[in-house]
Amino acid sequence: MNLPKRPTRWLAVAFMAFLTLAVSSAALAAEFAGDDSYRLAEGEIVDDDLYVAATEIYIDGTVKGDLIAGASYIEIGPTGIVEGDLWAAAAGIVIHGTVLDDLRAAGSGVELTGTVADDAFVGAGSGQTTFPTGVGSQAITGGLNVTGEVGGDIHVGAGEADISGVIGGDFFGALGMLYLSGTVGGDVDIQVGEFSVTDAARIGGELSYAAPEQRQIPAGVARDIQYEAPPTSDSAGGTAVGTVFGWIFRTLAIGIGFAILGWLLMRLRPNILVRPAAAIRSNPVETGLYGLLAAVVLIFIPIVSLILVAFTWAFWGVLPGIVMFIFLVASSGLVWFLSPLFTGYWLGEKIGERLEGSYSPFLLLLIGGLLIVVLGRIPVLGWLVYLLSFLLALGGLLRSGAATGERPAETAVVS
Repeated sequence: MNLPKRPTRWLAVAFMAFLTLAVSSAALAAEFAGDDSYRLAEGEIVDDDLYVAATEIYIDGTVKGDLIAGASYIEIGPTGIVEGDLWAAAAGIVIHGTVLDDLRAAGSGVELTGTVADDAFVGAGSGQTTFPTGVGSQAITGGLNVTGEVGGDIHVGAGEADISGVIGGDFFGALGMLYLSGTVGGDVDIQVGEFSVTDAARIGGELSYAAPEQRQIPAGVARDIQYEAPPTSDSAGGTAVGTVFGWIFRTLAIGIGFAILGWLLMRLRPNILVRPAAAIRSNPVETGLYGLLAAVVLIFIPIVSLILVAFTWAFWGVLPGIVMFIFLVASSGLVWFLSPLFTGYWLGEKIGERLEGSYSPFLLLLIGGLLIVVLGRIPVLGWLVYLLSFLLALGGLLRSGAATGERPAETAVVS
């Protein structure tokens, strides 16, 4: 049985349009913003979710929904209120205001002097690291610094953390260095290289820690203390040092692989990276929205593929539907895996502009791509970095493909 081609084509278009609208209505209801600098002034209110991508973001007003922000520097001012979740990815993140739900933050430096009413999930660097010139008008201090309050549990993966505030629930962490002088209402369960607990610290539950050496904990700090010694040195990969070196080795291996692949693409087909990066640079927020809507549709690929298999079984056979399913899933997986190359070139250009120098395209790709790889390897929240990278890469590919039907001239690249 053969159906007319034109009605079949429009039936497919109508079906995909309906699916897109059905699954993305929540995203379309949100407010999107993007600029070199974004500020929500004191007294201003956003009645829905707010998505922001900029160099610097300042929130002094109120966001009634979730705030999803990506920037070099993000600051929630003393009068700033986020009534939903705060998702933040930046080199520097400072929270002086209030988050009434969960906090999910990934950055080189994260400072909390305000209040998070529910749980906090934080990935941060180390206070021993420095940023050459700061970001914009702000300087960045590495590591996690909590002098405010977290109402629920806190999960931390960081090179260094200083906790002198109040944690209402449990404290879970994998840290290189920890200074604890604050209050934890529940248990503390950490893996740490070095740490210090002062007399002022108070832990309502049990302190359980795994460290290279047992520490002297002041009396009365915790209800109970449990120390877990590191495995013996003859255990393969069992020591803390082995774990650290294993992380470094895998990160370097991933970085080297991306560097080789990026060099080949820049030499042979540079526009594969240049055009999506240009689309991201022209409007990061719109590009991220394209990627978000496409990703939402991709979640339903298995369902869509099964429907297509049923249709193709009736008209063309099962094999075309199975091939389409494999192609769609493999394509989305490939974009996820290669996203640091697409977004890395754009990020490298931004860094090059900040440093005000003249750099080769491959060096810019290397700087930006390796930065995303390293941030993506941060415990607990590295997946958020890859998710943002994936959405921007997917949106950049879609926008660059739709921008023109002409074949662009290949960009000359000097390695």
